[in-house]
Amino acid sequence: MMDILREREELSPPGFYDQYYAESGLDQETVVELLKHVADELRLPPGKLRPGDRFSKELSHDDAHGWDSGYGVLIFELQSLARKRGVAINQKVDSLDDYIRIMAGIY
Repeated sequence: MMDILREREELSPPGFYDQYYAESGLDQETVVELLKHVADELRLPPGKLRPGDRFSKELSHDDAHGWDSGYGVLIFELQSLARKRGVAINQKVDSLDDYIRIMAGIY
């Protein structure tokens, strides 16, 4: 895990929602589920993640292969769900916030 994540205060999943998404109109259960899913795929602690974290920087492991596989799975799942729901994804998924907002919209 990158030093920046290690040094962060840990937030509970509900605390993450309250601090960053309470005013978003997104469902708390969905946001928390997506946060935990990203953390599991990238093998990072969910309490250390923040919406502005980029997959290519803050969420990247020192081992590029680990990043590619976790990020690749997340993007594959997003694209697969979007196709199943008949939704076109017309934006990049650079950050955790991008992923949460797009997935919450097609969930």
